[in-house]
Amino acid sequence: MNGSKGNTAQIIVEKEGKTMKIGDMVKIRKCDPIPGVVGENADIVDMQIQEFEKYTVYPLWVKMASGERKGRIYGFQYDEVEVLPKAYEAQVVSKRGGTETVKTKVAEQLEELLKGVTTVEEVAEVEKAINEAKGKVLAEPALGFWEGKTPCWEMFRCPEAMRNECPAFKYRTLPCWQIEGTYCKLLDYGARGDGTDICQVCRVYKKWGHGEPIEIKLCGKGFNPAGKVVPK
Repeated sequence: MNGSKGNTAQIIVEKEGKTMKIGDMVKIRKCDPIPGVVGENADIVDMQIQEFEKYTVYPLWVKMASGERKGRIYGFQYDEVEVLPKAYEAQVVSKRGGTETVKTKVAEQLEELLKGVTTVEEVAEVEKAINEAKGKVLAEPALGFWEGKTPCWEMFRCPEAMRNECPAFKYRTLPCWQIEGTYCKLLDYGARGDGTDICQVCRVYKKWGHGEPIEIKLCGKGFNPAGKVVPK
């Protein structure tokens, strides 16, 4: 199934009289493969169909904001989530009945840094450091194997949040079919992602693999090296 190209940040879906867009918070209504996430909250990080041949595709990608799988990225159909009212987006309800403020990693780091700031001079130093950091973007790793080739994450238009966690994107010296734990290899709940059946039929391997035998050469760096949590 092919997803339409475009600026995903501009996608707005009308669902049950409410709009749904990137950045909104939702509650998981159902999830057959992983029932443990039902009732938990998550933030929408992308809205596009990932182009997996022969496998289920999802138009909605969320990052869990509560529960044991907090921080993990999952794909869902629109009817599997419920858009939360704006009044609740600032809080996440935990399984214990408590609440916690939703914070970004940057906000948490700044808060920790400012705990020790007590003088005007120290505040000035922090402000100087922030201003120097503005506009600076960490360079992505060298393309390695993908130099001169279209990498798998572009061929399949992987959602950015998922792509940034994928070992194929992080460890570019090897092709994706030689890396354990890439999203596409996680076929079953609890699997390590070391099965390469999908690689044999994948258009990325067919284009760049030249028919060479597939051998996993990088282990323990994937989404699920401990075999505990597998994205849906």
